[in-house]
Amino acid sequence: MHSPTTDFDQMIKELNQFQLPGSLMESFDAYREDAVRSAARQFNASQLSWFLDLLNRFRGSDDHKDSLLDVFDPEMFTANHPAWEAAPGTKIELPALTSEVAKIADRNSEFAEVALEEIRDFRELAGTFADEEILGLANIARAALVDRTRSLQGREDAIRYLALNSSALLEDLWAQDDTLWLKAPSRQIQFEDVVAKRKAELLAPARARPPFQEKDFECYTEDEIRAFAFDVRKLFLTERARHLAICSRCQRRLEYWSGLVDSFDRATPMHDGRADA
Repeated sequence: MHSPTTDFDQMIKELNQFQLPGSLMESFDAYREDAVRSAARQFNASQLSWFLDLLNRFRGSDDHKDSLLDVFDPEMFTANHPAWEAAPGTKIELPALTSEVAKIADRNSEFAEVALEEIRDFRELAGTFADEEILGLANIARAALVDRTRSLQGREDAIRYLALNSSALLEDLWAQDDTLWLKAPSRQIQFEDVVAKRKAELLAPARARPPFQEKDFECYTEDEIRAFAFDVRKLFLTERARHLAICSRCQRRLEYWSGLVDSFDRATPMHDGRADA
């Protein structure tokens, strides 16, 4: 017989894929994940691992990434972007992609020099991959970057696109001075309502779990969050415990309050297991 805690942990694991975005940036990330999953379907797990290995060798030992989604990340250096705090939505503005910045860079600039060298290095590393693999990887990159305007014309064009948009050295240039990126037109990206999509998936009947109800989407009150932080067992006794598995906002709130409680407990002198007043 499973314990309630074991069942809850398993439920959390199964529902993570349906987590409701808590901000505009998280909505965009969820859309990117779905897009990459769709673009990668033509390849098996081994091929995708080889792609990631190729890109990590290209990036260098100090700049490895854990997934293709992380390699082709249009959110780089957007820690202060208002989308991190904005409510979930379907439209976001982001800086130009490096492949677009390359079009306006001076031929004698440091950017152009680094870019040409990176393209040569990537071409050499990708020599053992077939044309259809390189083009397929470039399409995965386009999905991760949500780049709907660029069409790729053959292997060489795909190599250039992949090198420019996955280069750790060009990322370093961006971090040092983003002037060139700011000169390029920013991107206005419209994408589907991921929150509505996730809710529809959760409300649909499934054999592995009981169906969700509308009340499961309601965020906890501040009083409830504080109560859970002091005694997490109260969460399991509610009729909406599953909400925590799908709501990143409530997860962050509970993590914040749990941290405060933990800090208070560590700072409070204890005597015989009780706070020493």
